[in-house]
Amino acid sequence: MQELLHVAPVGRRAVVENRQPRQHQRRLRRDELDHLVADYLSGIKVKELAERYRITRQTVLEHMRRQGVPRRHPRLGPDEVNEACDLYRSGKSLADIGAVFSVDPGTVRRALTKVGVPMRDPHGQERA
Repeated sequence: MQELLHVAPVGRRAVVENRQPRQHQRRLRRDELDHLVADYLSGIKVKELAERYRITRQTVLEHMRRQGVPRRHPRLGPDEVNEACDLYRSGKSLADIGAVFSVDPGTVRRALTKVGVPMRDPHGQERA
């Protein structure tokens, strides 16, 4: 038994112990994929679909691409726009607000300008 301890390289054990766990791949059955597409087309948010089907947001979008489903561009609903207005007026950046709603800062900007919220310049001053 002692002989085996001397044969195994000492540094190797540390590498094996520090290895990242293997990524678990969740493969959708055909019926699950059909439901995913139907749910996406019905307007359910990608983030919610990812949680529901236990896959990543990127995987949801990749399935839609493979199925030939046109990509939706996320929009803020009326309640989210109101909340975004409050957050922006309190001093939050477009990027911070986008992170709250899982959308691009440009999406937030378009929603705010559409309802008449004046945008700030990069120094935090209201633009003329």
